[in-house]
Amino acid sequence: MSAPFTAPLPESTPKDRALFRVNPMSYLVIGIVVMAILWPVTAYPATLGWLVLLPIGFGWWVARTNTRLDEDGVHLTTWRTRRSVPWVEVKGVMFPKNGFARLITTSEDSYPMGGVSFHDLPRLSEASRGRIRDPYDAS
Repeated sequence: MSAPFTAPLPESTPKDRALFRVNPMSYLVIGIVVMAILWPVTAYPATLGWLVLLPIGFGWWVARTNTRLDEDGVHLTTWRTRRSVPWVEVKGVMFPKNGFARLITTSEDSYPMGGVSFHDLPRLSEASRGRIRDPYDAS
């Protein structure tokens, strides 16, 4: 007899299944932007020196934006704010056409869930222990 088949986890699956971050490939975009502005900034540092702030700002956004789920609720961190929403106030999750998922509260407030997209729905359901339901789950 053989053991039942379990699908392997992809290598990109994080070890902390309750933490959702912006895709780390975004740092590659930062490197490309740095390479693109390197010549103009070195040629005209007085007028184009401010362009250095663009990749720094984008890097700050990528590093700070995340969503964490635990027993207390949903903890949302953006580049400028931190917010915690207890489970009793969570009404659901909305997936807009563009951008990250949005957390909807019982007071109809909407907060961006950084790092959470539609393909993260099974992991989101697992991390929330079923509080956020995966409509495509067979069980």
